[in-house]
Amino acid sequence: MVPHESGARQENAYYADTYLTDASATVVAAGTEDGTGSAWVAVSPNIFHPKGGGQPSEEGTVDGVAVTPARDDDGLVILAGAPSALTVGDAVVCSLDAEKRRLHAALHTAGHVLGALGEARGWQHSGHSHFPGQARLDFDPEGHEGELATPDLREAVRADLQEAMDMALARGGAVTASMDDAGHRTVTIDGVNAEPCGGTHVRTLADLANVRILEVKVKRGAIKVRYQAEHASGL
Repeated sequence: MVPHESGARQENAYYADTYLTDASATVVAAGTEDGTGSAWVAVSPNIFHPKGGGQPSEEGTVDGVAVTPARDDDGLVILAGAPSALTVGDAVVCSLDAEKRRLHAALHTAGHVLGALGEARGWQHSGHSHFPGQARLDFDPEGHEGELATPDLREAVRADLQEAMDMALARGGAVTASMDDAGHRTVTIDGVNAEPCGGTHVRTLADLANVRILEVKVKRGAIKVRYQAEHASGL
């Protein structure tokens, strides 16, 4: 639960259930945006993931009206563009794009696996994006310039990473999350790693499909590894 200066407390339901894409909720805070006068609300339980941690924000609706989620300075997820008539205590129906939710979760989980594979090579993780069509992980190239010095060497590294990814996915492993008393969340992939994360993830590595390491290059002082992933169908 997240406290807010208005007294609002919010349960972020996406922490516990990636696949919850429709929910009834209660408005726990409401207001208007500075400059635009556009209405916003915060609801609980909240199913919307705001942009952050390398993951894009959700697309969805509150009572059928399109909203854009964002996290405010107090940690509350607010939904901009909400119906202006809503006030604290109102019951609402929330819905988000289930297909995009599954894609974002697949890309994020695949990114965690790729990060672990890079670190197993001795690379130091320095950045990431899990956006569709732009997914990549960045690593510090210091000390690894030789293994990436030519196109052939970089292609060999890409192939090695693909083989390691395929092996990790073939082994499988559950994906779980836990929250400590201080509100710090850790995502654990069995047999891979555990790391702090506030994003959405699949339930198991078996939920991933078409995970491909597309390119390994050195650019702007970083090893950049581009990848793609999809969510397995029928889930």
